[in-house]
Amino acid sequence: MRKMIESQRTLGTVPMSSISFDIHCRHEIVPILMALQHLYSRPGAMSEICALIRNDIVGDRNEELGCSGMSYWEILVLASARLGCNLDYDALHDLANNHTTLRDIMRISRYDDERFPRATIHDNISKLSRETLTEISDIVVYEAHRLCPPGAIEKVRGDSFVVQKNIHYPTDANLIYDGIRKTIHLTARLAEAYSIVGWRQHAHLLSKIKSVIRNIQKVARSKRKNKEEEIKELYKKLINRVHGIIGRSLDTIFTVATIQNESNPLSSLEMDSGISEVFYFLAATQNMCDLAERRVLEDEKIPHSEKVFSFFEPFTELINRGKIPYPIEFGHRVLVIQDSAGFIVHSEVMGIGVTDEKVLVDTMKKLQARFNDKIRAASFDKGFWTPNNLQELSGIVELPCLPKKGKRSKADQEREGSKEFGKIRKWHPGIESAIHALGSGNGLIVCRDKGDVGYQRYVALAVLGRNLQTLGTILLARERKRQRKQARAA
Repeated sequence: MRKMIESQRTLGTVPMSSISFDIHCRHEIVPILMALQHLYSRPGAMSEICALIRNDIVGDRNEELGCSGMSYWEILVLASARLGCNLDYDALHDLANNHTTLRDIMRISRYDDERFPRATIHDNISKLSRETLTEISDIVVYEAHRLCPPGAIEKVRGDSFVVQKNIHYPTDANLIYDGIRKTIHLTARLAEAYSIVGWRQHAHLLSKIKSVIRNIQKVARSKRKNKEEEIKELYKKLINRVHGIIGRSLDTIFTVATIQNESNPLSSLEMDSGISEVFYFLAATQNMCDLAERRVLEDEKIPHSEKVFSFFEPFTELINRGKIPYPIEFGHRVLVIQDSAGFIVHSEVMGIGVTDEKVLVDTMKKLQARFNDKIRAASFDKGFWTPNNLQELSGIVELPCLPKKGKRSKADQEREGSKEFGKIRKWHPGIESAIHALGSGNGLIVCRDKGDVGYQRYVALAVLGRNLQTLGTILLARERKRQRKQARAA
């Protein structure tokens, strides 16, 4: 049974309005909890947020049935703290069970010994979709604008940056090892389940493959005269051994399929999924061997569209930005747009091959419609410039601050030399500060979640955490000002 919020106060439950914070503490969790406390005092926003979370957690099922799970408010609090404080699930698990103020915000009595298992926290947060988290972040921004001076949304600035995937540097040898390692492990597990002989020394098979790969890496780092020939011979040896293991794995899978057809067990679904997983890594490894033969042995240049960067994150994109310290990055571009109050009003994971200039116009049209045409000025860097973008952006906002690439005409010089244009351009570099905060403070340097869905959710969680922290900072400043006035009056 799920609840929106634990409304029944028990002995030891601190009233939400009575929860106090150390306003001099510099830990990032303080403004986040203050922002959540403020949201709790807004019944309209709370009901809307909990309805969004309910759709992801419960869906069409009856929430009155089943065992009691985490309330929607508890899920929101822990999801906000996860990347708001840049925590992994182990640290979040510890805070959920031991941080007194966090548990007060979650409406847990101080006499209640309820503990949240790590798996429960992970499973509940993982059910939240990117769309839900984005809508919650929009609600936070809407509520925050009530506290900001009028006109916070009149100016926006945007830029894109790369959030990397959590993969090792892809080389032919490393990727072949990844594929054959998983193939050996999964096939040996199938063989053990069906009592099939031939895989008792699977660990030794893997060590022989690893030995060849280490020799390849050693020769590649050396300065020998015949280095290229040695590498080719080692790759031939590696590919031959991998082909032998692939053949043995296929024989084992055929034997498993034969046993299943003969016995027709009722519980064969799990093994069928195991076979499908083996087939994926078999095909991926074979494809990688073919690419290695073409590149290393036949000296062929592989087209970018055929290159593979990870078997575990197949949607990874290679992005060559040429910037120190990471000239080449593996991940996706993420576009963020910030208003003058410091809130991220839009975030978007850009598709593979999509660059800045391709998303500017559509994004600004949606953003202007969302804020009822209140945006007066929009600032972006040269990467977003095209003649068409400038023309269309001029019809969306009153002051499009979009500097031209290359040589400027007289009309461009006059446009960019205006006083208003220069003022907005001086304000624009603050977006780099927001991007740095998202990276170092909210975990958007490397995505720690797996899969494309996990990547999208991870970015949305980070943006939600950043907006809550910005809102909490405003509330913290107001509380400090109130206490100073109170101290002077006393």
